[in-house]
Amino acid sequence: MKKIYVIGDMHTVSALRLQGVAGEVCTRDQSLSKLEEITSREDAGIVIITNELAGDLDERIMEINLNNLGPVVIEIPGIDDAKGLIRSEVGYIAEALGIAL
Repeated sequence: MKKIYVIGDMHTVSALRLQGVAGEVCTRDQSLSKLEEITSREDAGIVIITNELAGDLDERIMEINLNNLGPVVIEIPGIDDAKGLIRSEVGYIAEALGIAL
């Protein structure tokens, strides 16, 4: 069974862990290596990454999403982001996948 993973700051990861989402806290310097590590896991179906960490990784994220048969990578605002989480993570996933839930 595929899992959802989140990569982000401590507050965002902790909040999503409470909802059953596996997560990894990292800094911006570690974000590329953490993204590569998680997307290479066989059980990864969706990888959520906060906008703050994804800032420098746009090209790599696009490459993963367009050329891989692996997980889908979705960017969301972190809890500490000025925009904040406007809707649930399910809403962000549904929008990214183009489906209605």
